Amino acid sequence: MIYTRRLEAVMDGLNRAVADGKLSRSAVELARFAGRMEEKCPDLQEPKDSQVECIMLSAILLSLSLEKGHTCLSLTEEGLENALYDADSGVLAEHLEDVPGLVKAGGNKDSIPYGILSNALIDSLQKSCLAGAPGSDTPFILAEDRLYLHRYWSYENRISEWLLKNAGKVPGFIRDAQEAVRKGWAVLNSIFQKGGTSPSPDWQKVAVAASLHTRFLVISGGPGTGKTRTVAALMAVITGASGAPLKIALSAPTGKAATRLGESVSAVLSVLDIPEDIKKSIPVEAMTIHRLLGAGRLPGTFRFNAASPLPHDVIIVDEASMVDLPMMMHLVDALPDGASLVLLGDRDQLASVEAGSVLRDICAGQDRYSFSENFITLARNAGQDITTALRQGKPLPAPATPSQCSLRDGIVTLTHNFRFREGSGIDELARAVKTGEPGPVLNILEASDYPGIRLVSPGEKGVAGFLDDEASGYARDICSAPGGNSALNMLSGMKILCGARRGRLGVETVNSLVSMNLAAPDHTFQGLFKGLPVIIKRNDYSLELYNGDTGICWPDKSGAIKVLFQGGDSQVRSLSPSRLPAFEPAWAITVHSSQGSEFEKVVFILPPEDSPLLGRELLYTAITRARREIVIFGTAATLEKCVARQTRRFSGLARLLW
Repeated sequence: MIYTRRLEAVMDGLNRAVADGKLSRSAVELARFAGRMEEKCPDLQEPKDSQVECIMLSAILLSLSLEKGHTCLSLTEEGLENALYDADSGVLAEHLEDVPGLVKAGGNKDSIPYGILSNALIDSLQKSCLAGAPGSDTPFILAEDRLYLHRYWSYENRISEWLLKNAGKVPGFIRDAQEAVRKGWAVLNSIFQKGGTSPSPDWQKVAVAASLHTRFLVISGGPGTGKTRTVAALMAVITGASGAPLKIALSAPTGKAATRLGESVSAVLSVLDIPEDIKKSIPVEAMTIHRLLGAGRLPGTFRFNAASPLPHDVIIVDEASMVDLPMMMHLVDALPDGASLVLLGDRDQLASVEAGSVLRDICAGQDRYSFSENFITLARNAGQDITTALRQGKPLPAPATPSQCSLRDGIVTLTHNFRFREGSGIDELARAVKTGEPGPVLNILEASDYPGIRLVSPGEKGVAGFLDDEASGYARDICSAPGGNSALNMLSGMKILCGARRGRLGVETVNSLVSMNLAAPDHTFQGLFKGLPVIIKRNDYSLELYNGDTGICWPDKSGAIKVLFQGGDSQVRSLSPSRLPAFEPAWAITVHSSQGSEFEKVVFILPPEDSPLLGRELLYTAITRARREIVIFGTAATLEKCVARQTRRFSGLARLLW
């Protein structure tokens, strides 16, 4: 075609941008596909250059949005500005010169007329044969002001369809509803004894009672609110209700989270007041969602799927905020008819590393709608009057449809914190961050009433001096521990958390600075030395090591460096570094990698003020990793910006549900 030479010139320029590190390869390859297909579109109208280049730019911005964790490209002014936030708009304007509204080379993102650009892209997409309306069999789906790859649009729709269909339906393990409720409530009341002095509802008991009336349940809550105790009680109650052992699967997104879930459930069951026959039938071993589904060698292929469903009655997923959109879709697809799905997580934590914010989207209705009268009656039958608690908040309307009503009734948030005493610094700080108001956060940090929390300004010392003050003593203590086992046990004492992996305030830099502050280490081996903590970055099922597991480098009797890990049976495992899957130093780790972990002291290094990573979810997650002390490194201005900014994940799941 006559425009092929022009397309080749555009691609040459974009390929140079990839070589210079200004664009990702995946974004350019998607643009190449879109450009070639659009050129072949039989209905392509004049001016063809502008149309083709608009489609190519849409493809690039969609790819960049997916890389940032969005499930689609929002074609609003806000969405386009977000997509172009850290992209080189000068490079794009130089090589896509016929796109209306995109500033030319030498311009900057602040001067882009986003309204004009939005209209141009939407107009081109509506004319294109590559982008169709929802339900179309086209590579791209244009749903109102959102552009999807077809598969991501499909993922959101399949998840929403399952949720709206199954919320409020009687679980498949209940045969005789009246008898099941009688047996289940007998176990429920034996676990949650009547009485107590707290005027607040026992939301744990309410959540467990709800599990007998719906196939979909979300139990949300911050650290220390008793999610593990709640799910252990839930398994006991539904087992008692069914009158026979159930096939229950415990799972989590990562191996570390799965191991911790199993250990926590086992510990809770040991003190739970339930009949022995029920206790013995409750699983205490958890696995990753990948392993539960039977992940194949090819990405996205699983043994269990819609055609071959899981053989379980109930699937429980811990740390659900870390589950991305594709994985949630594969899980929902593999659920058999009548099966129940229970999600545990903290809706205020960081969303998944990959695309989507599934838990947050599902819980979005919690801020818009109130519980139904049926749910309020259910809570009252459980001895819990929740009307007072509901009146204390902003009055909310009832959901618009019966399916939304059932979905809303299946979302319960645990509010009482058993880990921190009321009024403790960490608890107060975390609550203040969630409000999004910087003032109260700074007031708490500046008050003398909370000795366990501090804000340290960079000042003259900078990050190197700060780390020398806050972390070097701890690092030296680990390196001089009397033995490897002692050093391994010290890893939960403190952790440095960073927002990013790279950059002057990222994990890689901080790890180097901490190691440099130590005396010349003995027993080195390929950069490893005695006392160096490491974190596993890839699952290895044969070694039972999982992404996020931490170990310590320590010499054996011969002086050879080994890496020690805590085994599930409390035995320490010693492995040669050459046998390990991918790993890296772990004086500092990202906040994402810390999810689900707890440390006595957390040192959190705020990203730079201009970083797109700044957001209250990042700060909240970092704060709630600490048990006793949290030290934040950064300026008050950066902290204010972090609290005020809510991390936005563009998706359509919340719209489909609510």
